[in-house]
Amino acid sequence: MLNKKMLCYWQALLLGSALTCSLNVTAADENSRLYRAVDNWNVDGANGVLYVSGSLTESPCRLSMTSAYQAVDLGNTETANLPLVGSKGQAIPFQIELQDCIQMAGRLKNLQTGESTWSSTQPAVKIRFVAPAVPFMPQFAKVMGVQGLGLEISSGQGKPLTLDKESNPLLIDSGQNVLTYYVTPVRTAEIMQPGAYSALISFEMLYE
Repeated sequence: MLNKKMLCYWQALLLGSALTCSLNVTAADENSRLYRAVDNWNVDGANGVLYVSGSLTESPCRLSMTSAYQAVDLGNTETANLPLVGSKGQAIPFQIELQDCIQMAGRLKNLQTGESTWSSTQPAVKIRFVAPAVPFMPQFAKVMGVQGLGLEISSGQGKPLTLDKESNPLLIDSGQNVLTYYVTPVRTAEIMQPGAYSALISFEMLYE
């Protein structure tokens, strides 16, 4: 019987609290109606919507800014040093620096040979160079300003790399890595027109 009375007493307290809260909320709501700022969300010309998009990718390394945007000076090439179609000038090296590489398992497949490169502690990377190619010579990048000249990109071992194709996978160490490549002027036609030339070649690092 005592428990029953106590239960009724607590219920009364709870109901009383609910009533008190309701009165306070009602009073606060009345005050907010009196002092609330004017809401102009539906007024034409006063509001807009910001659409934000992006992507999150997993990358074991960070590309150095000095490598992401760099200029390679090939100097002067004499036409006499390129007597035949296919003759090459001096190969000029450039480097791509990868920073803050982390230890992780890496596995990449060579699409040309079908062979895979794998490590439990080293990430693997491939690179792809992209540029407009010389007509009928897709292995050479086209230049602007002269005729009969193209550019060949090769690996650090001197192996030519085909434009818009993935290179052989490389295993890289944790920390900092410097990858060396070469760009070489190549004669691509019987008729050459000398002058200053330039080319824009982009590259993409591919991880997995």
